[in-house]
Amino acid sequence: MSGRETLWRLAQDATVGICPPPRTRETTGPALPSPRRRPVLWGSGFLVAPGWVLTCAHVLVDGLGLRRPQDPAAGGAEGADVGVVVDGEVLPGRLAYCMPRPHQAVPERGGDQPGREPYADAVDGITPDLALVALLAPLKRERCVWLTDRPPGEFGQAEDDGGGIIGRFYDATGEEGPFVTEQLVCGHGGNKGSRIKVTLRVDMRHGVSGGPLIDLERGEVIGVVKARAKDGRSGLAVAVSALRALGPDSHQPGAPDLGDEPYRELMRLHDAWHWRRQDPEQSDGQDTWIDGQRELPGRLSSWELTDRLTALNRLGRIPGPRSPDVVQQLVHDATGQHANRHTRAVTWRDGHGMLRGFGGDDDLAVHLQYLARVAVEVYRGAAAPGADPQAVAEARALHRWVMERGQALRPQMRKRLSGLRPAPRAVLLEFEEAPAFYDDIEDDGYARGDRYAGAGAEQALFTWSVLRGYGDGRWELAVEPQPDGVPFARAREQALLALAGVLAGADAARPAGDPVPLEVALPGSLFGAAVAEWEMREDHRPSSPRSVVGADRPVVLRDIERRLAPVVGDEGAADPWARRWQGLLSAPRLTPVRLAEPHAPLGRQQLSALSDGTVPVLCRDVSAGTGGDAVQRAAGLGFPVALWRADGHGEPHPDPAAGHCEEFHDGVAGLLSAVGPDPAVLSLPRRVWRLRAGEPRAAWTRGLVLFYDDPRHPLPRAAEKPLQQPGRRDRNAS
Repeated sequence: MSGRETLWRLAQDATVGICPPPRTRETTGPALPSPRRRPVLWGSGFLVAPGWVLTCAHVLVDGLGLRRPQDPAAGGAEGADVGVVVDGEVLPGRLAYCMPRPHQAVPERGGDQPGREPYADAVDGITPDLALVALLAPLKRERCVWLTDRPPGEFGQAEDDGGGIIGRFYDATGEEGPFVTEQLVCGHGGNKGSRIKVTLRVDMRHGVSGGPLIDLERGEVIGVVKARAKDGRSGLAVAVSALRALGPDSHQPGAPDLGDEPYRELMRLHDAWHWRRQDPEQSDGQDTWIDGQRELPGRLSSWELTDRLTALNRLGRIPGPRSPDVVQQLVHDATGQHANRHTRAVTWRDGHGMLRGFGGDDDLAVHLQYLARVAVEVYRGAAAPGADPQAVAEARALHRWVMERGQALRPQMRKRLSGLRPAPRAVLLEFEEAPAFYDDIEDDGYARGDRYAGAGAEQALFTWSVLRGYGDGRWELAVEPQPDGVPFARAREQALLALAGVLAGADAARPAGDPVPLEVALPGSLFGAAVAEWEMREDHRPSSPRSVVGADRPVVLRDIERRLAPVVGDEGAADPWARRWQGLLSAPRLTPVRLAEPHAPLGRQQLSALSDGTVPVLCRDVSAGTGGDAVQRAAGLGFPVALWRADGHGEPHPDPAAGHCEEFHDGVAGLLSAVGPDPAVLSLPRRVWRLRAGEPRAAWTRGLVLFYDDPRHPLPRAAEKPLQQPGRRDRNAS
């Protein structure tokens, strides 16, 4: 079977009749309501997504501008106001979206008669003349046409055999029976705007309005047949790009809906259905639109049909553009040409349809350039506080697929593509204790003044890693660390020296004035480290001045020992860490709870009983004693957020009259009581940063440690880290 034959058959299979609804309350019924009466055929339509039929608005309106049927007694199944003829049955349907609204879709001149659509000159002024009908009963077998993503100005001119029309008609023999389909070869002209002129060699019969217009040279539906001319051999169609105007204001009350962005959702359902049909694991062995398009002549391109299918499916899974101007700009950036502005490009899919006419390897390069820019643009918005982590994950998945597909590009094209990367959500600095290795190390200057390096001969040794995080639980190695474990102070100096360049690069990829946060992951034994007070060289030069890292960007502490905790979303995981995080998200304001009063820290049962919206606070030394026990207990019970002092006091509790602790607790209480449009917990790292960077700096923030362990962005597990676990050389080995 040729490609054209396959496409004809697939389009015919998806074309339906539009008629009065079934007259019973059953979900299906015979195509003819009575053996003594010929059914009224209003027009045609075609399936564009599971459960959704596209047709012309005027097909569903009578000559008086009223929505059919007019007679309530002629109504059908509950909720149905349209009948949809599929496989010889009339299924109940509901007019869900109409452009224009029904009372505006009446022909300006003349009327129509039951079963006869008006001529083109009578409906020419009705724009865009499109409607969506929702099926109220499931199909026995899903089917769907392939809708073009091209704007109408790029259809070109097709000769008499370059296009096709399919519509539902009465049986050609005149006998009573189900409506049958008929296919007509035609020519078409792609003009600016939403109208397409259609020419035929034979008469266009009644019932065609609302049927699909197919571009047989590219194998895609480009229009909805609007009406025929009086000679029957020409007519008008509405370009499917006119669907871009579909919005919530076109929805009919009480009907099924497609959400706040109906056009984007309709295209997502359309593209996802075709992608599933091509998936080998979901194949039924039948031909698909991709199969038919593959057999068409002149389809050779470095941007393959399956590339397009995958790209459109992925584009439908990410958040849409902020405005049509963003799509136009990214098309221009990818192609170096000004995008076609005759029609608005309101989705990423529409932008994809503008990438035409490059040929050869340039075709693949331009499409990948556009998709990479889309992924970066979406990630910038999705990585903001409060964004949906799933959106971040989908943007990253699109970017990874683009880079994998980019392996086929020539060297210079690969280089251009490599510079298009999502900005990191955060930079992660991890310190891990080198397992089971202790050594006799002389005091080499690094141990002096470092309370965590140890004063004796035996010292714990640490390795470090610097990674970029993209918000979906995936991390990539940014700096290759030294494989040997060293004392913590030396490991810290090594890491901070390497960190400067990584942070500068991450900042450059983000919007101006929006520094990337730094997350420092430490074992519980190092929770007393003043991570926000660490000083770092401002560039790679040894003579470069140092600045306090917590004044330059948000800095938070994370618990590296939580690496073995269940990841959010793991099936069956009873995770207090995730539960308490959800409690913080839903809390109108955060509530501080002191982990230790003057005499004793809170016990395990007391901590467990605290509400999920509480934030533990401690002013004691957390490196040892009751303060250390308190923060370790809170971490073990899954508290995601806590605040304490790196310079906390020892025991017993100091004189309250000194005011040192009360100033700290009052400052924390004011910080946590803030309210805003977003959950308070999401803005907490940024608000602490602004306090640290302010002039003058709030005195109570000196030594403040913000423990902030977001379970939506888990640390890389040891088995998933993008590098092997660093080891330590045995100095006694030969």
